[in-house]
Amino acid sequence: MAIVGCIVVAPVVLAQETGTSPEEGTVVHEVRIPKGAAMFIPALLTIKAGEAVTWINEDDRGHPVAGIPGQGTNDKEIFSQPIAPGKSWSHTFKKAGEYPYFCYIHYVMMGAIIVEGDQGQPN
Repeated sequence: MAIVGCIVVAPVVLAQETGTSPEEGTVVHEVRIPKGAAMFIPALLTIKAGEAVTWINEDDRGHPVAGIPGQGTNDKEIFSQPIAPGKSWSHTFKKAGEYPYFCYIHYVMMGAIIVEGDQGQPN
């Protein structure tokens, strides 16, 4: 009797933990999670509809990003798994509005994305 094994190789994404990569040509803004600071830098970011934000984790522990329940334009739009140290997560904002968010493990970490429409104002 012979046993034949197989190896399954799953693709590995090194640069980005989860989320979707912004389309080519999309303006991408960065929010950093610095090591040992328990904060997002910048905490408030203003972008235009159709642009993306990439959260970059420079800390030595994971930080998930999520919309604050009951607040903002769509509190369910931002939601990541914990972003591992050295990894990132991106999201493209298609609709103008206000998107407050936090790290749902470390509640003191809060931020907000203000997305402007064609007239430069959130809807």
